Amino acid sequence: MIFRYLTLILFGLVSGGYVVAQDPAVADSTILLKEGVVITAQRMEANSITVAEAVVATTQTEILRLPSLNTPDVMATMPGVWMQKTNHGGGSPFIRGLTGYYTLILTDGIRFNNSTFRSGPNQYLVTIDQSTLQRIEVLRGQGSVQYGSDAIGGVAQLFFREPGFANGGQTTTGRLYAQYMNHDMEYAGRAELEFGSENFGFLGGIGYKQLGDVKAGGDLGTLSPTGFDEFSWDIKARTKVGNMILTGVWQHVVQEDVPLYHQIASGSYSRYHFNPQQRDLGYIRLASTHQSKIFSQVRYTIAYLNSLEVREKQRTGSAIFRTERDKVDTYHGGVEVVSDFSSHWKASSGVEVYHDYVTSSADDTNLDTNESSAARGLYPDGTTYTNAALYSVHALDVKRFNFTLGGRYNMVQLTVDDPDFGTTRVKPQALVGNVGVVYSVLKGLQLLASANTGFRAPNVNDVSSFGVADYRYEVPNYDLAPEKSFQYQAGIRTQLKQWRAEIFVYQNHLKDLISNIPSTYNGQDSLDGAKVYKKENVNKASIKGIEFSLQYEPVRWLSAFGNITYTVGDNTTRDEPLSRIPPMFGRVGADVRFKSAFTWRTEFIAAGKQERLSSGDKADSRIQQGGTPGWAVMNTRLEFLYRNIKVNTGVQNIFDEAYRVHGSGVDGVGRSFWASVILEFSTQKK
Repeated sequence: MIFRYLTLILFGLVSGGYVVAQDPAVADSTILLKEGVVITAQRMEANSITVAEAVVATTQTEILRLPSLNTPDVMATMPGVWMQKTNHGGGSPFIRGLTGYYTLILTDGIRFNNSTFRSGPNQYLVTIDQSTLQRIEVLRGQGSVQYGSDAIGGVAQLFFREPGFANGGQTTTGRLYAQYMNHDMEYAGRAELEFGSENFGFLGGIGYKQLGDVKAGGDLGTLSPTGFDEFSWDIKARTKVGNMILTGVWQHVVQEDVPLYHQIASGSYSRYHFNPQQRDLGYIRLASTHQSKIFSQVRYTIAYLNSLEVREKQRTGSAIFRTERDKVDTYHGGVEVVSDFSSHWKASSGVEVYHDYVTSSADDTNLDTNESSAARGLYPDGTTYTNAALYSVHALDVKRFNFTLGGRYNMVQLTVDDPDFGTTRVKPQALVGNVGVVYSVLKGLQLLASANTGFRAPNVNDVSSFGVADYRYEVPNYDLAPEKSFQYQAGIRTQLKQWRAEIFVYQNHLKDLISNIPSTYNGQDSLDGAKVYKKENVNKASIKGIEFSLQYEPVRWLSAFGNITYTVGDNTTRDEPLSRIPPMFGRVGADVRFKSAFTWRTEFIAAGKQERLSSGDKADSRIQQGGTPGWAVMNTRLEFLYRNIKVNTGVQNIFDEAYRVHGSGVDGVGRSFWASVILEFSTQKK
C-alpha cells in the first residue's frame, strides 16, 4: 500500500498544451501540425476540411483529460471507433466493422502490425503507453494505397511526442504525472525530462502501471483475474544541421502476468496468462527540405521493432503446463519524397520494405512428474515475411474542386520451413488505387466522394498457425491468395463559425476472404478439446454503414458534441451476418468552461443490442446466447488548472450500469472515481 501511494507522488507524465516553435526551413515533424491539419489521409499535411477521406483526430490535451487506463480506452472515445477488449490487457479497434489484421496501426509512420497479427481482436495496441502520445488520427475506410496491406477497414496512426528546439538559449522541463482509480483498479505514474537548445532536443521518460482487477457494473462484482503490471521507458532525440533534422527513438514496454480472463472465467483453463507481453521500437529518421519542386521534402527511415509474447496455459483438470513463445523481429527501411509541383499540386511518393523474422517455440511440463518436452510453436520457427512496395499519392486543387489520386504496387514473400508440413514460399502481389473529390458548394460546405481498392496479403498467422486459437484448433494451409476489397463513400461536411458536422455513407465489397472452415488433422475433427479448422479463400462479404458527427459551440464557454455510427455486415457466401459486427453506437455530451481554469464535461455513451450473429459469433463464449444487450452509461469529469499544476478528476458509469461491449471478454467498468495530477516545472537559460 505504501508503494502505491509513493507511486502517485514520485512518477509522472507530460502535461497537455506544451507548444514548440518549428523552424520554417525544416519540416520533419508530422506532429507539430497547424490547427485543422491531418497527415494520415494523404501521407502529407492536408487541411482536414478539404480532404475527401473520413478522418478524425484527438490531441494530447484531450488524451490527458481522460480516465484512460491504456491507449485502447483513449481510442474508444473517437467517433467511428468501436473498441473490443478480450481482456483487461488488450483492446482491438473496429473501424467500419473490421478489426485485427484488417485495420492497420502505425506509430510515427511505421507499421505496428506484423505478420503474426490475426483476423480477430488482438491485444497488441495496449503495449503503447497513452501518456507518450501527442496525437492520434483515424482514417476510416482507406489506407491500402497509402500504407499497404491490412488497411481494408482503415488506419489508426499514433504520433509520439517530440522534443522541441529552443529559440535561443536552453530550456529544461520536468514533468510528473500520477493517476488513481478506486477499487484498486489503477495506480499509475510517469516522470519525464525534456531538454531543448537551438539545434538539439531530448525527451526521456519512465512509467509504471499497477492495474488491479476490474470492478464491473451492477451486481457483476470483481472480475478476477484481470489485473497486471506494466513498466515502460522511452527516449527521443533530435538534432538540426542546416536543412536537415536527424531523429532517434527507442521505446520499451513490458507487461507481466496479463490474464486472458474469458478463458479462465469459462472454466476452460485454470491458467492462461501472457507473461511477459513486450514491445520494443527503435528508429532513426533523417528529414530534409530542399528548394526543389520534386524533392521538396525527403525522409529516410530505418527502424527495428520487436514483439515478444509468452503464453502460459494450463487446461482445467490437466497436469500439463504449456509455455508458448512467439517473437517477431521486424526490420524496416523506407524513403519518402514530398513534391510541391505547384501551389495546386502536391504529391507524396516513396518506397518501403518490411522484413519479419519469426521465432516460435513451446514446451510442455507435466506438473505431476516434473518432466518437460519440447513442442512445435504456434508458428514454424524461423519463418520470414518480406513486404515491399512502391506508392504515389497526389492532391490537386482546381478551383472549387480538390482531387486525390493514388496508386501502390505491393510485393510479399513468405517463406516457411515447417518440420511437420514442409518448406513453402508464398508470393502474393497487389496493385491498388484510390480516387477522391471534394466540391466546395459554398464557403464551409463541401460535398465529398471517394472510391478505393484494397488488399490484405496472407500472413504468417494465416498460412502456418498450428494450435489452439480462441475457441478452435487451427491447422496450416499454404495455398492462400490475397483478400480484396472495393469501397466507395459519399459525404457532406460543413464547418462554420459555431459548428462543424459531417455525415458519411459507405459500402465495402470484399472477396476472397480468408475464413476458418471445419477440417481434420490426422483423421480427427477435434484436438485438445477444440474443433479443427483451417483457413481458405472462400467467402464474399458486404459491409455498409452511416457515420455522423457534430460539434456545436453557441457561446465561448459552452460546446456540445455528438456522434453515431451504424454498420451492417453480411457474409454473402454463407448468407448470414458477418462476424463481430458492432451494434449501433455513439456518444453525446457537452463541455462547460469557467474562464481558463475549469473545464467540466458530462457525456452519455450508448450502444444498441446486437442480435445479428454469425455462426462463429454464436459459438463464441464471449457473446451471450441471443446476442449482446444494449447499454448506456453516463460519465462526468472536471479539469482544474492552477499555475503549473493540472488536476483531472471524474466519475465513470455514474449509475453503475452492468454492461459488456459486444464481442469483449470482460465486462465494462462499474461506477468508479478517478483522479490524475500533472506537475510541470521548467528553467530557461540564455
